[in-house]
Amino acid sequence: MFTKILYRPALAIVISIILLFLGVLGIETLPVAQFPSVAPPTVMVTISYPGASANVLVDSVLIPLEQSINGVQNMRYMTSSATSAGEAAITIYFEPGTDPNINVVNVQNRVNIVLFQLPPLVVREGILVSQVVPSMLMYVNLFSTDPNADQKDLFNFANVYVMPRLKRIRGMGLPRNLGNRIFAMRVWLDPDRMRAYNVSSEEIMEAIAEQSIIGSPGRLGQATGKTSQSKEYVLTYVGRYNKPDQYENIILRASPDGEILRLRDVAEVELGPQFFDIYSDINGYPAASIILKQAPGSNAAEVIKAIKAELEQIKEESFPPGMDYELAYDVSKFLDASIEKVVHTLVEAFILVSLVVYMFLGDLRSTLIPTLAVPVSLIGTFFVLQLLGLSINLITLFAMVLAIGVVVDDAIVVVEAVHAKMAEKHLPPYRATMEVLHEISGAIIAITLVMTAVFVPVTFIPGPVGQFYRQFGITMASSIILSGLVALTLTPVLCAMILKPHAHTHDDANSSSDVQRHGLGLNGDEPSENRSRPRRLGRLLLLAIGGLLVLAGVTYLAYELWGPIGFGFILLPLIQRPFDRAVEFVTAGYTAIVRRVAMRRLLTVAVVGAFAAGTVGVNLELPTGFIPGEDQGIIYAVLQTPPGSTLEYTNAKSHELEEIVKEIPEVTSVTSLAGYEVLTEGRGSNAGTCIINLKNWAERERTAREIIEELEERCQQMSNVRLEFFEPPAVPGFGTAGGLSLLVLDKTNSNDYQRLGEVTEQFMAALRERPELSNLFTFYASNYPQYELIIDNDVAMQKGVSIKTAMDNLNILIGSTWEQGFIRFNQFFKVFVQAKPEFRRFPEDLENLFVRNEHGEMVPYSSFMKIEKKQGLNEINRFNLYTAAPIQCAPAAGYSSGQAIKAITEVAERTLPRGFDIDWAGLSYDESRKGNEAVYIFLIVVAFVYLVLVGQYESFILPLAVILSLPIGVFGSFFFLKLMGLANDVYAQIGLIMLVGLLGKNAILIVEFAVQRRQEGQSLVDAAVEAGKLRFRPILMTSFAFIAGLLPLVFATGAGAIGNRTIGTTGAGGMLLGTLVGVLVIPGLYYLFGKLADGRKLLQDESNNPVSEVFEYPSVANLNEADLDQG
Repeated sequence: MFTKILYRPALAIVISIILLFLGVLGIETLPVAQFPSVAPPTVMVTISYPGASANVLVDSVLIPLEQSINGVQNMRYMTSSATSAGEAAITIYFEPGTDPNINVVNVQNRVNIVLFQLPPLVVREGILVSQVVPSMLMYVNLFSTDPNADQKDLFNFANVYVMPRLKRIRGMGLPRNLGNRIFAMRVWLDPDRMRAYNVSSEEIMEAIAEQSIIGSPGRLGQATGKTSQSKEYVLTYVGRYNKPDQYENIILRASPDGEILRLRDVAEVELGPQFFDIYSDINGYPAASIILKQAPGSNAAEVIKAIKAELEQIKEESFPPGMDYELAYDVSKFLDASIEKVVHTLVEAFILVSLVVYMFLGDLRSTLIPTLAVPVSLIGTFFVLQLLGLSINLITLFAMVLAIGVVVDDAIVVVEAVHAKMAEKHLPPYRATMEVLHEISGAIIAITLVMTAVFVPVTFIPGPVGQFYRQFGITMASSIILSGLVALTLTPVLCAMILKPHAHTHDDANSSSDVQRHGLGLNGDEPSENRSRPRRLGRLLLLAIGGLLVLAGVTYLAYELWGPIGFGFILLPLIQRPFDRAVEFVTAGYTAIVRRVAMRRLLTVAVVGAFAAGTVGVNLELPTGFIPGEDQGIIYAVLQTPPGSTLEYTNAKSHELEEIVKEIPEVTSVTSLAGYEVLTEGRGSNAGTCIINLKNWAERERTAREIIEELEERCQQMSNVRLEFFEPPAVPGFGTAGGLSLLVLDKTNSNDYQRLGEVTEQFMAALRERPELSNLFTFYASNYPQYELIIDNDVAMQKGVSIKTAMDNLNILIGSTWEQGFIRFNQFFKVFVQAKPEFRRFPEDLENLFVRNEHGEMVPYSSFMKIEKKQGLNEINRFNLYTAAPIQCAPAAGYSSGQAIKAITEVAERTLPRGFDIDWAGLSYDESRKGNEAVYIFLIVVAFVYLVLVGQYESFILPLAVILSLPIGVFGSFFFLKLMGLANDVYAQIGLIMLVGLLGKNAILIVEFAVQRRQEGQSLVDAAVEAGKLRFRPILMTSFAFIAGLLPLVFATGAGAIGNRTIGTTGAGGMLLGTLVGVLVIPGLYYLFGKLADGRKLLQDESNNPVSEVFEYPSVANLNEADLDQG
């Protein structure tokens, strides 16, 4: 069927051009991401309860909401946190693949059920239910070099001019200011003057609500339908006050004799910040920090590009002198660098594969044909990715790097076969190609299907790991199928068009050898009569000197422009002939060895058994992991000052850390955030974070891990502060920091925070003894200073004070309450009423506060209330309805995440008392539950290949010759991973799946040819040896082409280096050992299992063994009447 393509060469070329065109369109429209979307859909419920402690938030808000939300459809797990800043959040994680919009609706419905159970102030503040991506997209810092600028001005500039425009960007989540220093009308009450004037806080709140109002008086002269007038008039009212002097003039009390008590008599009013909760600066300048997250399902690269463009436009249009912005964190920095690195590796791999193909084929024309198959197959794959809704990410690009050595193979088979026909039958390229297509089209289709079958099972694996395998498998399968199509369309047309006929004579053996060398590269002899010699020695010397000078110049230029690869292009022609002779010598030696090995069945079994045992042994020692952490060019420093520390003290410590960090030469910028910790995105006066940006990978020699080690050493001089350094998570969407995230759970439901603290400390002490762990850290602290208010109800009631009135009054004076709001700068701002700071510094200040009783008298709190010092939690964390103590840690140097998880689990089983347990969050949640997934995946792939081969060979025994050769390559992968200090993680498992296909293909090439020779009448040994000999060179070529394509990954540095090295080492190491040893063992395996399968068929042909002689009855038509009468 495919021979007809030679009659329509233009169609073959057009097919490839269309594939290229569609692939380019796919590249332009495909989303770009670091990894496939594997993070679970997440819904967050955000709650605000001004003035409430963490305990109050848990008891009055979180518990009712959690009980209602728990078990919502497709929920994986749920976490929550409450702080004494009056803020709480519940985060619900759903199964991957579920609809995030449906998840939001389901959670909202559960929230609505319990709204009536929540405090009125919580309902008034509003409960926000939204879908979020847990990982950060960007931290934007607005800063000013103007010495008169402060954070209030910067925050409000961001709120008025920046945030509204960022919210409108497509794909943007909900951006928010880090802190609440936006404008607010601050009413600072003076309790002494209030007592002197006998004014209560409730009276002040009522006055503000009654006088700062929105009026809607209507219109005059409206038509009534009966009478009419020529004009109508709209009545307006000034509306809510928006200036301090307007609030100062609010009347609290007025008497008929003209005495008026105004708000300014008992308070001061200013336009100030809403809260004083976070200090932020960058490189010593005050800053307003903005957190940006992408919306679920959006394209991170496009969102970041739009954000940067919008920020530049805002800067040009609106920034005042001295103001600028800087990106404290930008996920695209690592994303772009890692993608660029892989693309660069892709180009290098393509060139290296072309070099290897040229070395074996020895002809530029022959090399050009399979080389052209690579871009067509790979670029066309992007169109398939677009059709299936995938993305351009590291996994799909890794698949293309690995595919380079595969997609070139089908075209090589065609080119080699055409050269063989031209050499053997002295046919012109067109006729040779015609015969080749007729003979090997079926073989190419079969090989393509077998290779594709390797990747089919992995596309059905569920979960986050399954997404990695699915995108890798689809990319590989698509490129292989397209390479098969190209091999049967474009490649034969190019063979017929550009290959030259072999020069030959009918009786010259040397000529035949020359043909083979140029076509298949099998012989290095060259006829002496074809060599041209100069007539004069002088001309020879001139040519030699000139040639050397030109060669030296071109070589130097190639090295400067293209590095070692360009250098290799120049040297290849010089080493071509020695290389051919070396391959011939190795082939001859191989043929002699393989005959001896094949006949020794016990030796074959022993070798395979040894490699299988070695595979198991190395695998047991090989560290396991999930996704390796990478140097992303950024470091988080999390600091914790002693419980009860003020925000100013924490800010001073943050600045001290900032000065130390600036001394590190690899650091470009430092953002200091006092009052905020990045791990849980929580707030607290004793928490702080520094975001440390590093130079680009090419501009520094040390990794982020090495820089962290120096920082840890330098920061030992800091006192009264705990410091830990983390890197961002390996996979976006799984939290904000890398490493391991676990929680100690109190399943006794006693809410004994002190007991949980003791258990956690004992558990962490045991963990610190394990060498697998480092950077152990927890924010859980049950010794935060607190004071409990104890009210004597009898005394309070005797004095005419209700408990509600007393608490409401304290909520206003101490906790701060907002009443209504106002419009300014086209923005809505709140009015906050609170006592002046000097009246609420210390616990004893409460004794000087008064509350008005039902008789209109001012009663001191000290007369019916006392305070009792105690300790408690400033932030309470919960996990699946249990109180939890979150712990963050990282694998120690030389250990993998899998080993660290195993160590933590062992310590937990040994040390945690009854009623306490641990669980995992973030990426650790999936890694701790993945079990032996890798083993099952590998077995499924091997079983699938086995079944395909059974169908191909019509034998359940013969395919074992292919399957049992695989442990050799797997051992090579594990051995080199161990040698390089790498882990058996997702990257390694992806490489193993690829290896199964390639090593299986090499084995199939030998076994298939041996089966054909056996059918032609050769003995099993002769067939095995002959197959190994004839397939030795093609196997070496394709294997070394594949290995060459992986060399840039094996020696990768910079962004994404660990993942590159892991997948490169797995593929190259396995292919190297699997090829060098496999070509010796596979003929022996064929001999072993071929002997068992010989003569065995599922269905026997009875014509070969007739049960009785066949008796031929005469037909009725041939019988005459006499015969019938006799019958």
